[in-house]
Amino acid sequence: MIHKMKLNESPFERIKNGTKTIEFRLYDEKRKKVKIGDKIEFSKLPDLQEKILVDVLDIYRDKTFENLFKKIFTDEDEIERKTKSMYQYYSKEQEKEYGVVGIKIDLLSNSFRYTYNKLVRDKIPEDIDSEPGRKCKYRILNDEEYLKELNKKVLEEANEFIEENSIEELGDLIEVIKAIMKLKGYNMEEVKKVMKSKAERKGTFNNKIFLEYVDEEKRNLEEEKELNKDFRK
Repeated sequence: MIHKMKLNESPFERIKNGTKTIEFRLYDEKRKKVKIGDKIEFSKLPDLQEKILVDVLDIYRDKTFENLFKKIFTDEDEIERKTKSMYQYYSKEQEKEYGVVGIKIDLLSNSFRYTYNKLVRDKIPEDIDSEPGRKCKYRILNDEEYLKELNKKVLEEANEFIEENSIEELGDLIEVIKAIMKLKGYNMEEVKKVMKSKAERKGTFNNKIFLEYVDEEKRNLEEEKELNKDFRK
């Protein structure tokens, strides 16, 4: 069975480099389900994108962190320091209610997992799987999911273009827009026709005009609604 837990960056990195081999927690309902031979997938806070997988080798139980540390460690200063550090995360009331557990773990080789959950170009999975030591998992989206991810991709590529203003990033943005056009059944002639109509009515952006504000004699709710859209803030 694979259990999922979150970890702050420091303990996560220490498990990764092999200097942390026991994870200490309250013995709550979630931890009671962990058995020797199970696996734990740790996700690194705050973004939870990087993950590591470990084997559960042993489980140590006690009523308090201090007693548990005395069973595992011999240095009194270390025991005191570790006990104090646990109370930064858990209260003594929680400790009394649940008891505590130490989960001895072993990092699985080749077990680093990086979670993307994003739309990628068609050849990306093939490129990943062709590299030694790398293997990806992906699925094919339905049209509703596809449009949702394309919309997110527009923002991603637009932000990358804003950062670099390079022709490559501009090309990436246009590639996403082309995919949306294909999905929606739009063709370039139709788009050009709409663009021409709007240009005739409102102009283009050629004159570099920057609108600072508009004074009105009475409140304009439509204008307020437009100005309050999230992407304008």
